[in-house]
Amino acid sequence: MRLFIFFSLALLLPFSTLHAETKKADHLFATGSLRTASYSIYAIDAQSGEVVLESAQKSLSTASVMKLFTTAVSLEILGPGYTFSTRLFRSGTLDPNTGILNGDLILCGGGDPAFYSSWFEDQYKGCFENWVSQLKDSGIRKINGNLLLDLSFAGHAMIPGGWVWEDIGNYYGAGVSALTFKDNQYEIHLSSPAAAGMQVTIMSILPGIAGLLPENRVKSSLQSGDHTIIYNAPGSNHPVIEGTIPVSQPDFVIKASMPEPPIVAGLDFMEKLKEGGVEISGDIRKLTNADEKVRTLVASQLSPPLKELIVPLNKESLNLFAEHLLCEIGRVKYGESSTEKGIEALHQFCRDNRIDTLGFFPTDGSGLSRSNALTAKTLVEMIRLMNESPFRDTFFNSLPVAGMDGTLRNSFKGTPLEKNVIAKTGSMARVRSLAGKLTTKNQKNIFFAILINNFDLTSAEASKLLESILLSLYNDVKPPKQ
Repeated sequence: MRLFIFFSLALLLPFSTLHAETKKADHLFATGSLRTASYSIYAIDAQSGEVVLESAQKSLSTASVMKLFTTAVSLEILGPGYTFSTRLFRSGTLDPNTGILNGDLILCGGGDPAFYSSWFEDQYKGCFENWVSQLKDSGIRKINGNLLLDLSFAGHAMIPGGWVWEDIGNYYGAGVSALTFKDNQYEIHLSSPAAAGMQVTIMSILPGIAGLLPENRVKSSLQSGDHTIIYNAPGSNHPVIEGTIPVSQPDFVIKASMPEPPIVAGLDFMEKLKEGGVEISGDIRKLTNADEKVRTLVASQLSPPLKELIVPLNKESLNLFAEHLLCEIGRVKYGESSTEKGIEALHQFCRDNRIDTLGFFPTDGSGLSRSNALTAKTLVEMIRLMNESPFRDTFFNSLPVAGMDGTLRNSFKGTPLEKNVIAKTGSMARVRSLAGKLTTKNQKNIFFAILINNFDLTSAEASKLLESILLSLYNDVKPPKQ
């Protein structure tokens, strides 16, 4: 009843006054459980730049709409055709008579976020097998040396500041690596008994991770869905898994972040060497600083171009991809692949393009950190800038479409907003955000951003609030002048 009354009132409020007088959104939040919420709303006519809806501009937590910034700046600095490269080298000398290489193989990570990713399986299908074939074609049958993992491109796995303990052990909290592999995540397959409150069993872990010793505290429950949390420090092989899964599940899969993605990649490649008949005598070792040995390039693998990488990044809200791009723009601009340099590049880009940075406090590229903060106006100014960019179509085509795909596939169905809202979503506890483009009933385009923090609403109620705001914009914009 509270929900019905609240949103009935919200939809009946006279939004026509937004044009003529105040253009304010504050009355939307003056009732019930929204009185203590913080919010920042800004919307402009895409053609004229006229403000059609606004609130006081507060700097608020963004959730995943932060990816809009990362995507936009990446396109502008790197270009839509930009690719990453993962390479295989060898060192030492090769005896052509025996096929013995007295030296090492060096698997050199290039910061590719999609290397063996499930989102681009065809791109990397057979990569390691092809590398083994190229080794054999060059006459190598045996390697008296080690497999070195050159991680000097990015040093070590990086977790941005502000990421919380509850996130970093889970698949969506995987950190950046010079040699990211299979989305830096692994699957834990669980089996639960028929009775509630009982210990569940770990059936398997895929891919296998050497030395992994999980502490399983997961119980069966009558509640549906995945309610597990995986706690683990970067590099640690001792994750603690807590929470519940439903009863009577023979194979319930949860996903976790890999402690050491490069090691998993190295073991996979070692297995492919063995299967391909190439013997290697040594083991796997990491290099965090490039050595001085003379190297010979054996093979390489390119990523998909940036214009393709940003599609699953934005539509499915991939944190790992966003963090990789943030680090890469830092490397290209300032010579260092790091979150800090990437953030520096964001600030400089805003200054160069006169984007209002009052209250702009980025701490990562994905929005997973609650320390991120900006105003809705800053977001809208970035969106408007991208509308004037030569990469406009690439940018907007990467965003979810209401009722159609991505994180908006189930949103606004059966309403006038379906197919007419193209926007990035953001959601975490007590944070909801949405920013992008709305086409009105009069075929005018509106650029908008809505940030709401610390609300006392259910997820469904928060979604209904966003819908009411967007419907008001959809219905209330004046028709274009003839």
